[in-house]
Amino acid sequence: MKSVIFKYRGLLWGIFAISVFIFPAHPSLLRMVIAIPLMIAGQLLRFWAAGVIPKYRTLTLDAPLLVVWGPYAWMRNPLYAGNALLGCGWSLMAGWAWAPLFMLLFMVIYSLLIIPYEEQFLLARFKGEYLRYKSETPGMFPSFSSFRRRLARSREGFDGKRSWFMERHSLRMNLLVTVLILVRLFLFHTDSISIGR
Repeated sequence: MKSVIFKYRGLLWGIFAISVFIFPAHPSLLRMVIAIPLMIAGQLLRFWAAGVIPKYRTLTLDAPLLVVWGPYAWMRNPLYAGNALLGCGWSLMAGWAWAPLFMLLFMVIYSLLIIPYEEQFLLARFKGEYLRYKSETPGMFPSFSSFRRRLARSREGFDGKRSWFMERHSLRMNLLVTVLILVRLFLFHTDSISIGR
């Protein structure tokens, strides 16, 4: 089951986007002001992570090497952390109630299904090297312990061309979903835009 969820993990965002269109809230300027920086931060984190790993857009697990530099020096799952920021941004755009619901679903799907599946693979592939990395590096929330070592590693091995090649599809989809949510909010609620609701 975990391998199937991993294979179709990208579809989770489509299901989320469709549900937001079905149950939109009124537009809120405050929610937009909070959401947009979260979404930008999430996409930038994804660009950074994509620029330091060899390949990640696969339907099956593979890892030619264990990447412990770039954002991976601060957290083990920066791509998923970027997804979390993007999803929180979209949730806030759609309404306050969406944010905790999104985070709950995100944590269940990613933390209980996808990430353990990947970690099992990495442990089998890299054994003690991965165990050491896992013990020193948090999952999705950056660690500021050993600041100098992490800072030095965060500057290693970024490839901008690879990052753009790997993430351009995500950027297009993220922009499309953002525009669709905004259109849906404003198209059906042109009568009122609240400041904080």
